[in-house]
Parts: sequence; structure tokens; C-alpha cells
Amino acid sequence: MGIGMTLVEKGLISPKQLEIALAEKVASGERLDRVLLQKGFVTRDQVLAVMGEQFHMQVVDLATVEVEPKVLQKLPSKLVYRQSCVPISQDANRLIVATSDPFGLDTLDELRLVAGCAIDLVLADEDDLRKFIRTHYGVGSDTLDQMSADAGGDASGAVDVAAAGELEQAQEASVIKLVNDLLIEAVNERATDVHIEPYEHELIVRYRIDGILQRANVSSSIHRFGAAIISRIKIMANLNIAEKRLPQDGRITFRYRVEHGGVQEYDLRISVIPMLFGEGVVLRLLNKSAVLMSLNDLGMPDNILDRWDTMINRPHGILLVTGPTGSGKSTTLYGSLNRIVSDDIKVITVEDPVEYHVSGVNQIQVHTKVGLTFATGLRSILRHAPDVVMIGEIRDKETAETAVQASLTGHLVFSTLHTNDAAGATTRLLDMGVEPFLVSSSVEGILAQRLVRRVCSECGTVYHPDSADLPKDFNLATKATLTSGTGCRACRNTGYRGRLGLYELLTITDNLREMIMDRVNAPRIAAAAMQSGDLYTLKEDGYAKALAGQTTITEVMRALSV
Repeated sequence: MGIGMTLVEKGLISPKQLEIALAEKVASGERLDRVLLQKGFVTRDQVLAVMGEQFHMQVVDLATVEVEPKVLQKLPSKLVYRQSCVPISQDANRLIVATSDPFGLDTLDELRLVAGCAIDLVLADEDDLRKFIRTHYGVGSDTLDQMSADAGGDASGAVDVAAAGELEQAQEASVIKLVNDLLIEAVNERATDVHIEPYEHELIVRYRIDGILQRANVSSSIHRFGAAIISRIKIMANLNIAEKRLPQDGRITFRYRVEHGGVQEYDLRISVIPMLFGEGVVLRLLNKSAVLMSLNDLGMPDNILDRWDTMINRPHGILLVTGPTGSGKSTTLYGSLNRIVSDDIKVITVEDPVEYHVSGVNQIQVHTKVGLTFATGLRSILRHAPDVVMIGEIRDKETAETAVQASLTGHLVFSTLHTNDAAGATTRLLDMGVEPFLVSSSVEGILAQRLVRRVCSECGTVYHPDSADLPKDFNLATKATLTSGTGCRACRNTGYRGRLGLYELLTITDNLREMIMDRVNAPRIAAAAMQSGDLYTLKEDGYAKALAGQTTITEVMRALSV
């Protein structure tokens, strides 16, 4: 009996669902169990249990399996990657190998030949198996092994890249595959940045995941091919591979076919900087296919959202979003625009880069090499009679003054600033050289924000905290509880998965306008706003989200440096 009929017999799917899956299987050529999973008719655990029963194979959870290094060495990494199977234990005359494909019987013969002993196959989840292989063998280790064998090298392991021809080596299929493996791994791990850092005796690759840098698991032999990897990235970004003395910036469009999810397109911003032992590279990953998140999804609390909604529906004025680099300012602006965009208003943006494509919004990409800056772009788009304007960032006096003039002539202007808190935005504009009366008459509201990691939904547990571990100003009821993650495979054992925003909103009132006119400093403006109830602080929002179990006090303290 096939797996489909077995699932029907066990009542896990209906005959109609099996009929739909079989039709899809014929059309796509995909395995039936994968089609059923893709359609959401069954869970992975249900499919594994039925397949294990059919093939009389033990089902193992690789997330709980610990394997000795000598067992992992029983099969070469090239074979492990090609056949998608991994050795997990061994007795006197038998090697236990985990696979996700019990249908590939020809695999068994090859494994016996290579291992030189009897093989027992056990069944594991396909995603778990991929993660296990990447964790224990490293990203692209099969490609690195082949490259090392082909390249040879001296006793120190060095490869003479110049002799091999840098351009030729960068265009070899193995180097192309290795770079693609690194980028695909970054995408799969939800990384926002990839850092490639050359040192004297090693090349370190790190991914920024949920705002925290984590080392990628790559073989130490990658150091031998650092120059070829960086040259390949420079070729992809149309940079000059012969120029190694000056910094270079570029862009790559990277398309990746996600399993069961179609093709996703990523815009990679590339920065190359000469360092002591080679060129360092940072790649910023922007998912151009990403679904635009709403302000509610970002974590904006209702008390701020209600006031912010009132501000973004005003006919004119400046609304600023502030925070350090990578704090989600652009995402908040996009979410805000998405709430007000309609056929009744015209919205134009000037951005560097355009991170999301928003339907109904005219978006302009900054191009400094031809003179299209934020300031020149803003001056030009005002001739198109927009109702709402978004400037990616106010960086200088010229952009700031043009934004002020736009707001005073009847436009609603959104933009960002790099300041630590909401009140600091007013003094930042004054420091740029904008006149106090212009700042006080144009700025309507300032939103400051940070990003904190969410407690993992898979391993989050409730606990009673020790008061000694809490900040002194954190009020916790006697029997109240907090939530933290214990660590699991879903969150890479960090206890966190995903991020949400902390928000601080400053409403500019008549009293604050007078203080701005008098050039009062940011702390005094913040104190006055708090006293009048016109400022909800980042710390208040952070503590509220910790009490709600969305994040941890430790994470709030890290993000706010308190």
C-alpha cells in the first residue's frame, strides 16, 4: 500500500485531498509525501511516522542526537551532501546512517562500498537533516574539499592565486557554487548581513541574525580561497577586481528558489574595504519579495499607534523616525505610508536604497554619481505636486532646510534621523544649522525606536524572576512572571527568534515649540514632555513588552543600554 492510501486509511488525509495531491504530483514530478506537506494536508511528524512504519525504519530526531567526530568521518562530506545522508552511530560491524529518502535504495549500495561495512538506515526529517549536515560538516564543505584537492598548495596550505589567475579562479564553477552556498545559508538563517573578514591565518564568515552577529560554520580551509571568493563577489557586483587599495561599493541582485515557495529576489548591497590581510566584505541582504509588515506586526503599542495615526493623516508638517542604524526606521516609514496611501493622495519617496516596493507610491532611487541626492531629488519632486513626501534620511543642512520648506508649503514630510531618542532630534536639526523658528513650526511628531529579539515561540517558558536580576526601576508584582527561551533548533539555541520594535513618541506641543525656539537641550525637552504626558518612552515600552512575555528584560537592557 502506498503512502497516500496509508494516510487515508489512518484518517490523516481525506480521499479528496489524496486526489488533489496525486494530480499535483503528476504535474510537478515531485514526490507525493512532499506534495502533501506543501499543501498542508499533513505534518512532517505524521509523514515520518507512516514512512517509518512502511519501510520498517526507526525514526530519529536529529536535534537530540550527539555524534562522535570519528563517526562523522566514516563518510566523506562530498557523499554526505550528494546523497543527503549522515552517519550518526557505529557498533562493531555496522554503521547507522540517517536519511530522509527511504526510496533511494541505490544509495545503500554506494554507502556500503565507501564505508566498507554493513549499513543500517534510519529515517529523519528532511529539514533537520540539512541543518545537521550544515552544523557538523560546515557550509559548502563538499565544495571546499574538492577545491582543496584540485588546488594542491604548499606545506602551509597556501594557494598561489596570482599564478592560478585570479579572474579565472573566481569564475570557476566550484568558487561560484561556494559563494552561492554562503548566500543561500544566509537567506535560510534569516540573516540581514554577511561579514567576510580576512585575518593572517583564517577567513571568518559571520551572519547577523536578529541583530546579533554569529559565526557561520565553515571549514578552516576556506582561508585558502579567500581572494577567489572576494573576487567572485566583486565580479557579481560589477566592481574592479584589480583594485585592492581603495574601498568599493556595489549591488547584486540575487534570485533564490525557495522550496515550496517560488523564487525570492534579494538586493545585496556590497561594501569592500582593504584591510591588513586582504579585503573585507560586508553584504546587506534586502528581500525585495518580502511582504510589507504592518505597524501592529512591528510591535507598535496601541497608545502610540492611535497618536501616530492622527499625525500621519495631517495635511502638512514633518514627522521624523529616529534611531541607530538597523533599528527598523525605514520599515516603520513604509508601514506608515501603507496606512495612508490611496487614490486620493500622491506619495513620492527618495530613498537609498529602495528597500520595499509599495503599491501606489512613486519611489526614486538616490544616485549620487550623477548628482541625484536626497536634497536635489526632493527639490525636483516638489514640482510633481505630491501630497506626501518621504526622504530616506536627513543627512545635511541642505536636505533639512528643503524638507522644512516642503512642509511649510503644504506637504506632509516623512524622514529619518540618527539620534538616540526622540527629543534629541530637535537639537540635531538645530546643530545642522536649521533656524529654531523653522524647526518649531514644521516638526509635528518624533518617533524613536529600537529593535529587540522576540522570545522564541517554540521554547519560551514562564519563570519567576529574582528581584536582584531586575533593574531597580522595573516594577514587578510579587507573583508576576516573565518569559524566556531555553533554546531549541528553531532559534539556533539562542532562545530568541524574530524581532519587534520598541517605540517612543514625542508630540510637539506649543510648550515644546517655545522650548525649541529658546534652544533648550534635549533632556529638558524630554522631561517637560514626560511631565505633560506627551512622551511615552522606549524604556516604558520595553518593560511593558517584557511583562507581556514578548521579549526579556535582558534584551531590553541590551537594546537601550540601561
